[in-house]
Amino acid sequence: MNHRNDLRFGAGFTLVEMLVATAILGFLVGISGAAYQKVSGKASLASEVNAGKSLIQAYQLSAIENGGRLLPSRDPTATQVKNANGQAISMSEVRSRYPFRLAPYFNYQMDGTVLVNRNEAQIIKLMGSSGSMYEYGLSVFPAMGINRYLVGGSISPNGAVQYSGECIQSMSQSDKSLIVFASAGNPDVDGYEYITAPCGPGGQWSSAQWTKGVDAGNYGHVDGRFDGKAVCAFLNGSVRVLSIDDLRDMRLWSRNAALENNPNYQPK
Repeated sequence: MNHRNDLRFGAGFTLVEMLVATAILGFLVGISGAAYQKVSGKASLASEVNAGKSLIQAYQLSAIENGGRLLPSRDPTATQVKNANGQAISMSEVRSRYPFRLAPYFNYQMDGTVLVNRNEAQIIKLMGSSGSMYEYGLSVFPAMGINRYLVGGSISPNGAVQYSGECIQSMSQSDKSLIVFASAGNPDVDGYEYITAPCGPGGQWSSAQWTKGVDAGNYGHVDGRFDGKAVCAFLNGSVRVLSIDDLRDMRLWSRNAALENNPNYQPK
């Protein structure tokens, strides 16, 4: 007489078979999750690269239409600034930042330029989904920040250009191989209005190696959210994906550093 001591479930599966099937299913789910994360990451990177292309094309067009003058990162003297609905923006802080001043040159298509991947949802969480505070959020947290002090400059309330001896203010002053925009962030949003170079003005970057989840403010608000790399748009129209270590080279940021061929250039 044959006595079977294996346990059977359902339509004749043994306990061992069930455990094996469960293990295989878990393995397949793990592979699928990893594959999804990889595909999702590539899609997010592609979206930001396209945003960089749109922004730098708009920046170049702005310069062409303004006699070669580069758009300053911030201009508190700006008054005739409108939103996507054609309405005048009342908040001076919103008017002064680059996103709405550059918006006419990308036809106010905020999606895919200022708003990329998850930063819109983050802005809405902080500021709401409409009205002046939403506009405020768009102005503070664009996905890509602008090279605040070294390209185009930043205008003070009296109309003077800050660090005018360091920044380029027109297309004719540069070999066009400088960073204008880069992936930016702060602890709350994948975005910030400006970025600063590793060796000032605006402060020095941390010497620590980039790690996931670190505060991008320690790196001039440049955010290496793509496995330690950031999307960078250059004045010549090119877009490159560079590591935080690559971006420590001041020749990518400063005309004077490039002229001196000094990667460790310190602005005076």
